[in-house]
Amino acid sequence: MSPHLTTLALPAVLLAVVTSWLLNGKVLPSLGDQGIALVTPLVEETAKTMWAVALGASLVWTHLGFGLVEGLLEIKRRGTRGIAPGWLALVAHSLLGLLTAGIYGSRGLLAALAAAYLAHAAWNMVVVYCSVRQGKA
Repeated sequence: MSPHLTTLALPAVLLAVVTSWLLNGKVLPSLGDQGIALVTPLVEETAKTMWAVALGASLVWTHLGFGLVEGLLEIKRRGTRGIAPGWLALVAHSLLGLLTAGIYGSRGLLAALAAAYLAHAAWNMVVVYCSVRQGKA
């Protein structure tokens, strides 16, 4: 992998984080769990992938960096209780980056976005389901 692709991942990560934060902040308060399950994945996968492609950055490194930021925010918000969710965010976004890059290389941008969105939405549905169940227990 070219060092140029990796270096460009940092601005792609920052732009994806800011884009996601702004859009999720506008949409999620009114949608609740459905927004987390269905809208957040669309916003985040589109932001990560489109900024990486627009800047010519590595898809994998952009997704990984996004997951790192999300993971650190989990720890900042929750303290030690955020460590496990933080690691999961890093791992999940890294895997989504591998999925996106693999499909982007073989099937193109729309297929990559669709696959990443579906995988991310499925993951978020599981997280929301488990959170709701845990809250009712």
